[in-house]
Amino acid sequence: MGTLFKIAWRNVWRHGKRTALTIVTMAFGLGLYIGMDSLLKGMDRGGLDNIVNLSDSSVRVTTAKYEEERRSFPLEYGLADPAGLEAYIKKDPRVEAVSLRTRFVGSMSNGTDSIPVMAVAVDPALDAEVFTLTDFVEGSWFGDGGERDVVLGYGLAEDLGLRLGDWVTLSARTRYEAQNADDFRVIGLIDSTEPGINNSGVYVEFADAEEFIELEGLRTEVVVKMARRVNLKDAMADSDALAAAIERDYPELSAVSFGEVGRSFLELAKAKSKSIGMIIVVMMLIAGIGIANTILMSVYSRVREIGVLRAFGFTPKEISRLFLIEGGIIGFVGSLAGVVMGLALDLYMIYVGFDLDAMLKGADMGIPIWGTLRGEWNPSQFAVIVVVGVAVALISSRSPARRASRMEVTNALRFV
Repeated sequence: MGTLFKIAWRNVWRHGKRTALTIVTMAFGLGLYIGMDSLLKGMDRGGLDNIVNLSDSSVRVTTAKYEEERRSFPLEYGLADPAGLEAYIKKDPRVEAVSLRTRFVGSMSNGTDSIPVMAVAVDPALDAEVFTLTDFVEGSWFGDGGERDVVLGYGLAEDLGLRLGDWVTLSARTRYEAQNADDFRVIGLIDSTEPGINNSGVYVEFADAEEFIELEGLRTEVVVKMARRVNLKDAMADSDALAAAIERDYPELSAVSFGEVGRSFLELAKAKSKSIGMIIVVMMLIAGIGIANTILMSVYSRVREIGVLRAFGFTPKEISRLFLIEGGIIGFVGSLAGVVMGLALDLYMIYVGFDLDAMLKGADMGIPIWGTLRGEWNPSQFAVIVVVGVAVALISSRSPARRASRMEVTNALRFV
């Protein structure tokens, strides 16, 4: 086998330009596939980051009864010991910040029109450590507490014809089933990457909500920010582990992890995975044809050499194996070159990304465009690429190799 490999290695580079062209074609296709896979997974990660950074956090903890009726945001099922739960969660070294929230359903009116809203009572300072809403606020994220202030989604404000500094009436059901209404001053507008927040988001301080909806210290959920991991699977695993620990030690609570939400989200992204799968099939088909052509040309250009090898005692199987090894070498080198190219694309997209604001400024894409689009690390693809590349090369080389093994020795030696 060692002798066959040495001969195959020499023959692969005998026609350097032809081999290099095949390898470059293969590397370009595979590298482009790795880059596109990273980009598509980065788009999925961007959608999940919206969930983590703007609405649900890495882990959201409520009582089990509250979670059962969560769609109605009930005020009957508050956390029994929110401070103790916060302290427990902060013991996890992966946790970066913890905050409390109370969600409630209300209605907002400008005096003429009224719109149902999803309102959230927050501690402004702590909430800003968990979520990145403040990055999208025009105006301020609450002030000195002198007035009853509210921060609204930009779309909601537009629907009601509101601007910064305007007053708006917010009405809601209190903890004790009474209906209350009061005027709030609009001090901030949110234009974020989460349409739900833009169109119906309302945020008030706990200090104002205590009296407005008679909270009396009631907190319905704890939200947790965990350290960001480069790989999505690692991030999901971290949140799953913390949620499982909370539910184990607090059986009466429900902890919804980023991993649980993320898996549901990614189910919707399977169509994109199918499309990129078609890309790799086309790329492999092109690469396979190129390798088959290279090996076949090598067979016809080395007919006398094949005859000499047969005369020296090489069997048909060894001749076939020789050309299969040559194809395997081309496939392996091409796959490695593709991995290097894909790795370079991955690193650029992960650590630099594409500034969508600069690239698509003024373009009407039909969807909201913000910030930097980054890729997602997927190291398992590198191993898959090498295995698939070599397999395709071996399959493509099989027919030319069989043709070479069937040549008669006398005919091959007479060939000029």
